[in-house]
Amino acid sequence: MESVSNPQTAALRRKTRRRFRPWPSAVAIGVLLALGWWGWSATHASKDTGSPLITAKVVRGDLEETISATGSVTAQTGAEVKIGSQITGVIKRLYTDVGQIVHKGAPIAELDLPDITAQRNEAQANLAAAEMKLQQDLSGVQMLKDQTNSAVTQAKAQLRSAEAQLASAKAAARQQEEQTRTDIQKAQAALSAAKAALSTAQATLRQTQASANLEIATAQAQLTQAQATAHNAELNLQRQKQLLQKGFVAQSAVDDAQATYTVDEAQVAAAQQNVELVRQKVTADLQTAQDQVTQAQQNLDSAKAAYDAAKAEVYQNAVKEADVRNAQAAVNQAKANLISVQANLTQNLLKQQTIVQDQDQVAAARQQVAYWNAQVNKTIIRSPITGTVLQLASQQGETLVAGLSAPTLIIVADLHRLQIDAYVDETDIGKVKLGQEADCTVDAFPHMVIKGHVAKIASGSTIMQGVVTYDVTIALDHPYPGLKPDMTANVIIHVGKLSNVLLVPAESVHLGVHGATVDVLTMKDGKQVITPHVVKVGGSDGVNTAILAGLNEGDTIVRAGTASSNRPMWGNASPFTSNNKNKQKKPSNGGS
Repeated sequence: MESVSNPQTAALRRKTRRRFRPWPSAVAIGVLLALGWWGWSATHASKDTGSPLITAKVVRGDLEETISATGSVTAQTGAEVKIGSQITGVIKRLYTDVGQIVHKGAPIAELDLPDITAQRNEAQANLAAAEMKLQQDLSGVQMLKDQTNSAVTQAKAQLRSAEAQLASAKAAARQQEEQTRTDIQKAQAALSAAKAALSTAQATLRQTQASANLEIATAQAQLTQAQATAHNAELNLQRQKQLLQKGFVAQSAVDDAQATYTVDEAQVAAAQQNVELVRQKVTADLQTAQDQVTQAQQNLDSAKAAYDAAKAEVYQNAVKEADVRNAQAAVNQAKANLISVQANLTQNLLKQQTIVQDQDQVAAARQQVAYWNAQVNKTIIRSPITGTVLQLASQQGETLVAGLSAPTLIIVADLHRLQIDAYVDETDIGKVKLGQEADCTVDAFPHMVIKGHVAKIASGSTIMQGVVTYDVTIALDHPYPGLKPDMTANVIIHVGKLSNVLLVPAESVHLGVHGATVDVLTMKDGKQVITPHVVKVGGSDGVNTAILAGLNEGDTIVRAGTASSNRPMWGNASPFTSNNKNKQKKPSNGGS
């Protein structure tokens, strides 16, 4: 099977083959021939009176300047990947072959590594065991924690309650003796007050009974007065209505009488309600007075019972002292219980440390599972892009050995994302700009013109055999079927267009150390005279060259040949004059 080659090295070799020109040897041979010709012509008279001239006219027209370069078809950045294996193993199965299309994420190859699968299964089992132990310990610790906290809370509450009871018992014992004396005095005073209250209540009842009849009579009189006033208002309203019908009074008089009658009727209703309210009030007052008498009698009975109880309090002192002793014993018991319960908190801390250890073991087990899952995933080699398989470096059954770098198993490229890398000469690179249009052809499809534009211009140069070139990336306007990486490409870059300029054939322009010259043919005394004119050269398309200054439209220029009346173009002149400075130097348009 063909070994995997380095695309960069192959491209460099092709570029060297394409860009190499035997200039040094050609220059040496040309100089020797020129010196020999000049020496011979200087010592031998020319018998030839002249050779036919090939001339042309200076014309005006348009010129599209281009640069020619060679290059190769390459994949765009990220469109060609070398896929390898991160682990060592035997190729169990290959899912693709050269020329097939693979999709992103699709498996390309599978390695046979049963030991990794076993390690992953063991790690998963260890994780399950660690998680189960953690859950068991968590449930036990939580139960113990809840029980301990509940017991501590209960013990503290019992202690607080016992201490409160002790304080209460002591206070009750201290106050018992003084309270006994004061309770008797208070009971006597309360008994006297109860007797006086009963007498007052009985007097109030008698007074209330006397005033009740007076209040009822007053309310009844007010009702009678309101009824009489309303009756008079009603009679007045009837008279006003009769007078209104006879036209003796105005309507307003009737309205006033009606309003007065309405008000008097409302006062009658209010008086009736007042009579009812007075009766209810009198009844309530009588009941209240009677209740006060009853309550006073009850208070008197209670005062007598309290007085008897106060005299019996002398026997409570011993009882209070016994309560103090019982409360003190309860406090001591509650303190001992609290100390015992708090001792269980130490056991909780130990259990918490066990939980932390369990959690660490679970985390470590999860990391192991994740690691071995990643290792198992590495046994399936997948394509990171969608593309076509270019090369396979290994076959099914062979062993891939992973070292410091992953070994290349397969090369996949997206043939819809290709570009052309052109190697532009240093004399032409200054004319290349981003976005310029380019026409490309490949040897496999010589009649297919591939359209593109300049997308990248490298700043770093490549020097091979003394020739300096720069890598210019041509982005294709759209995918071209049939293109494949590393195909040889010929590129023409359109760098500019000149309109309405003077044009001469490119071979008529002679380049020398003092600039460019063009031989102009004129007639003088009936003889042809060739005169070199210094010109300012513009761009060139390889066929014609633009002249910016030094010539006029219609001038006759010499493309080749000599004249008998003037020096030959390559005759007795020194080979180092400006006319012979047209060495093997490439034109500025990048052509040969």
